[in-house]
Amino acid sequence: MKEKTSDGQIIIVLTEHPVLGILLIPYIAERLSDNTLQLVEQAFHASAEAMSRMSEAERQAIDIASHYTEKYLMGVYSREKTVSRFLHKLSEDPERIKNNVRPFIEKKLQEMLTLIREKKLALYQKQGGSKLLYAHHAYHVHPHDAEVRFMFQVDENTFRYQLQCYYKGEPFSLSEQKPVNVLTSMPATLSLGMELYFFPNIESSRLLPFTKKEVISVTTSETEKYIDNILIPIARYHEIKTEGLNLIEKKQNCEAMLIIENTIYNKQLLQLSFRYGDQTFTPDSNTGMKRIIYRNESGEICCFRRNANAEKRAIHFLTNAGLQRISDSHFQLSPDIPERTLSEWISNHRKILQQSFILSGNMGSTPYCLDEIRIEQSCDDNPDWFELHITVVIGGLRIPFTRFRKHILEEKREFLLPDGRMILLPEEWFSKYTNMLEMGVQTEKG
Repeated sequence: MKEKTSDGQIIIVLTEHPVLGILLIPYIAERLSDNTLQLVEQAFHASAEAMSRMSEAERQAIDIASHYTEKYLMGVYSREKTVSRFLHKLSEDPERIKNNVRPFIEKKLQEMLTLIREKKLALYQKQGGSKLLYAHHAYHVHPHDAEVRFMFQVDENTFRYQLQCYYKGEPFSLSEQKPVNVLTSMPATLSLGMELYFFPNIESSRLLPFTKKEVISVTTSETEKYIDNILIPIARYHEIKTEGLNLIEKKQNCEAMLIIENTIYNKQLLQLSFRYGDQTFTPDSNTGMKRIIYRNESGEICCFRRNANAEKRAIHFLTNAGLQRISDSHFQLSPDIPERTLSEWISNHRKILQQSFILSGNMGSTPYCLDEIRIEQSCDDNPDWFELHITVVIGGLRIPFTRFRKHILEEKREFLLPDGRMILLPEEWFSKYTNMLEMGVQTEKG
C-alpha cells in the first residue's frame, strides 16, 4: 500500500460534465510515496480548518468554481427541486445550454484560468474511474498568449485562407496535438494534447477548422460572405496577408473631442472621445485591436489604424492639467486644483485646448469657441448722465456687452454666438458685473 507523504493540497482538475461540458474543479489531493497524486474529495467539502490552511488563491479557486456547481446553476436557471430533474430538462434544451448556461460558466472559467496562470495553480486531467493522477496527467499551462496570423487568397475559382499560430515567436500547428478541447469559446482557450494555449480576441470557432485542415477553401461565389464574416472580424485584431484582394489602407487624423456634460447633480463633466473621419471611438475601446476595418459605400474594404500615441497624449494632458479620470471616457475637476468650476478650468487652459482638442456641448452637436475674450470700453460723461459703453471682442466678433445681461443675471454660463458656436462666459463676469447690470439701463449701443 502506498503511503501518503503530505497533507492535502489543492489542485484544479479538468473534467467533462455530461450536460454542462468542460469544467475546472478544485480538488483536495494527497501526494503518495511514489510521487503520484490521489484525489481525496472536491474542495467544496473542505473543513473550516482545512480552509484556514489554504492560500488566498486556493480559496479563491473554490469560490469561483462554486458558481458552476450543479446546485448553484439549478438555483439560477431553474425552479426544479432536484438536481437530477434540472439536469434532465437542461439536457433536452441544447440551445439554452449554448446561449445561456455555457456562456455564464465560461465567464467563470476565464476567471479560473487567469488564477491558474497568475498563481501557478496545478492543472490536471482526470481519468474516468480512477482517483490516481500521474505526472503525465498534468497540463502545461502556457503563461503567455499565443499569436495567430492569417493568409487570405482569392483567384478566379477559389477563396481560401490558412492559419499559422505562434508562441513566443515560434510556429506551432493546431492539428498535430490531440485531443483538442475548448475550455472557453471567446476568447479561445484550447487544450492541445496536454498543452494549454490562450488565444486573445478570437473565437474558438475560427480556430477549430484548422485542427483538421491546413487550408479552408470555398468557391468564389461565397467570397463576399467570407470577407464579411471571416476576414473583416479577424483583421481587426490580428495580422493578415492577402493575395487577390484589394485592401485599401487609409491614414486618418486623430481628433480629440471633448463634450461638456451636465449631470443630474448639477455637476459638469468632460467626456473624451477620438474621431477618425466619420468614426468616433471612446478611449480604451481598442483594447487589442490592430486596425479599424470596414466596407465603404462602394463596397470596397478599407482600414486604418488608430493613433495610440496621440490618444495617450490627450489623456495625459487632461490628467496632468488637474482633471480626474472617473471612467474610460469621463473626467471631472480634481479637488486639489485652484479652479472651482469647469468653465474656469477651460478658460485657464484655453490655448492648449484650442490647439489639441475640439470642445463642444449638447452631446457634441454644438461646437465651443475657444477664442480669447476681450473687453473694450468707453464712456460718455455728460453733466446730466453717465453712459458706459462696453463691447465684447471674441475673435472677429464684436458684441455689445448688454447682450450678455440676461445670461449674467440668470447665472447662465453658456452663450450662443451669432455664428452658431457656444462660448463659456468668464467666471469673473458674474461677480464683477452683476450689480452694474441690475442698476444699469440698456441702450442700443451697449
